[in-house]
Amino acid sequence: MQIPQAQDMAPTAERVVESESRMKHLFGFEKEDLSSWHHQVYLLNHPTNPASLGIFHFLFGMIMTIDITQERGHSHLDGASVCRIHLFNFLQPLPLDYMYLVYVVMLFGAVGIMLGCFYRLSCLIFISTYWYIFFLDKTAWNNHSYLYGLIGFQLTFMDANRYWSVDGLRNPKKNNAQVPLWNYTLLRFQVCAKFIILNPWKLTGWGGYSMSYLAHHWLFDLFRMILPNEMVSLLVVHGGGLCLDLSAGSLLFFDATRPFGIFFVNYFPCMNSQLFSIGENPLINCIYPLFCYPDWPRNFFSRFPEFLRPVLPLTGVEGGFVEVKLNIHPAVLIWSAVLFFIFILPVFN
Repeated sequence: MQIPQAQDMAPTAERVVESESRMKHLFGFEKEDLSSWHHQVYLLNHPTNPASLGIFHFLFGMIMTIDITQERGHSHLDGASVCRIHLFNFLQPLPLDYMYLVYVVMLFGAVGIMLGCFYRLSCLIFISTYWYIFFLDKTAWNNHSYLYGLIGFQLTFMDANRYWSVDGLRNPKKNNAQVPLWNYTLLRFQVCAKFIILNPWKLTGWGGYSMSYLAHHWLFDLFRMILPNEMVSLLVVHGGGLCLDLSAGSLLFFDATRPFGIFFVNYFPCMNSQLFSIGENPLINCIYPLFCYPDWPRNFFSRFPEFLRPVLPLTGVEGGFVEVKLNIHPAVLIWSAVLFFIFILPVFN
């Protein structure tokens, strides 16, 4: 039997490398990375640029600071309607003076997350007071309020203070240090889970009758020029929302479709803000840039004038990336999924 020569085998090897690189280009990992639990753990702990996560902790903390003063205030303090959340109906509000203190403590936690100052302590302060107030009265929250608490809980386990933070200024070992990939994976999973969980509720209105009145809103005037109200309600309001929830995760994941995905997932809540009273929900869109390449802030801020550089995030790797010991096991992914699907969802049923 004739032994194949090296030049005959070269095209095959090139095709294998090309195939692997194509998968790496599409999904960000190779097939071998999923072949065993050890490889999956190694992939999730892969050192990753902290820039995008650092920008997110700043934006999230800023939005929560606004949210506490604007949405979570005492404007309905004297309201007669109170609806206790089952399993937590033993919780009672504190006297008024102490409730003010709870809000102040929560505000300090949100500001600490924004600045990355005593980061983990700030996260613990924020989520403990946030969930306490959350469970006091169900009528005071919209259907996205739980998401803020979940993200705050997840940030507690992450190293989001490795970029553009006061902690980084206080401790050079933390400044610009790499973070494990699961920090990004967990938040991306949370976003995709949010859209997937919404689908059963969209399917209940597939007939177009659950919110038929929305078709008369001015936002859909353009569609009513070519379709009757019934079809606008069925195809645009209900069908469009269902298609977005089914495809949002895929659109955000792939490079080719990400610009369209970011546009639609930002446009949809902004449109909803004109249809419903949803508070600060459109502002939480700051989470979607986490689907972009982790170093996008460096490229973005490098375009700013030189005199602004001292107050802007780092645009280069002057200090170099610092490898830090990974002390958080990827089982946090499983724990957060269990928390979301088993503990949080029954509260809203």
